[in-house]
Amino acid sequence: MAKVSKAEMLTAVLNSIQASGWDAIVLNSSHPFRISMYRADNRVIFVCYIWNLTHGGYPRDPNELRIQVTGVDRFTIESGAKTLVLGFSVDEKMFAGFDVTKHRISMSGRSPSFQIRRETLQHAKTTEFYPQTRLNNEIAIAFSPEFFATYVNELEALHGSAQHPQDILAVTQIADTNTTNIQDIPAGPRRTVLEQIQRKVRDTRFRKNVLATYGHRCAASDIQLDLLDAAHIIPVDHERGTDETKNGLCLSAIHHRAFDHGLLGIKRNYSIVFHEENFTKLRAIGWDGGEKAFRDSCRDAINLPSRREFYPDRDYLVFGQVLRGWNARHLS
Repeated sequence: MAKVSKAEMLTAVLNSIQASGWDAIVLNSSHPFRISMYRADNRVIFVCYIWNLTHGGYPRDPNELRIQVTGVDRFTIESGAKTLVLGFSVDEKMFAGFDVTKHRISMSGRSPSFQIRRETLQHAKTTEFYPQTRLNNEIAIAFSPEFFATYVNELEALHGSAQHPQDILAVTQIADTNTTNIQDIPAGPRRTVLEQIQRKVRDTRFRKNVLATYGHRCAASDIQLDLLDAAHIIPVDHERGTDETKNGLCLSAIHHRAFDHGLLGIKRNYSIVFHEENFTKLRAIGWDGGEKAFRDSCRDAINLPSRREFYPDRDYLVFGQVLRGWNARHLS
């Protein structure tokens, strides 16, 4: 299996943070890396230990992959920061995460290895992440680059599911099917954590599906530049909101905000329309700077996916935009 340098692994981590919809600043580029990951007002700092994930060689099990921990006496647990212990497979372009709380002893004079099954990584390729129980009562997590930010945010919850067999089953079901028997778990912190994991897994899959469906291009403006969001047409928190691709639009950050603020609308025939009353209000208070440039950036009609089944649902469009202050007759 191919190996890469620490610098290349750092690049893979940063690219994965971007692929999962967040941004990052490297606070320390020496291993272990120290990274600040942020999106809007949310910020997470983490220390990242990472090694190549490879096969241990004959006569070891051909389905076993491992990291060999070298150059570290003890994993650092830093106040106000999370600690990641990762393996990276350049061949599979996948990560494996291990639970640092299970490896707190000194490693001075030793070079321990942590294992994960090859099929766990293969499974995670289709489901974004997948858990595996290890012999030390540890949950290892295989995950895709697009899942990186969710893994960091839910680090303790994902690995902490090892404490309850019912939680391990629930996390596995979330990975497999997007549905699970969370409601069978008594109300309280455990169920709340599992519901958060489920929501973030759905967000990850929705973003990946919508951006891919639109060819990583803003439907309203053709902008790419890695400045894209997956926007829900009917907000996901609404009772009619869904994570269907046809309830999504790939929009640049500014066009996403304009859509949510009711400045930019999409009619049933997919042509783009502007909410003139809202623009008039902005002009009245002197907040209309950039209006012409914004209007000029928009297409006459949105870009549509290549597959008709993924076209934005017309009824979703009208209902979702009425929620944002549009009159339905202006969208006909």
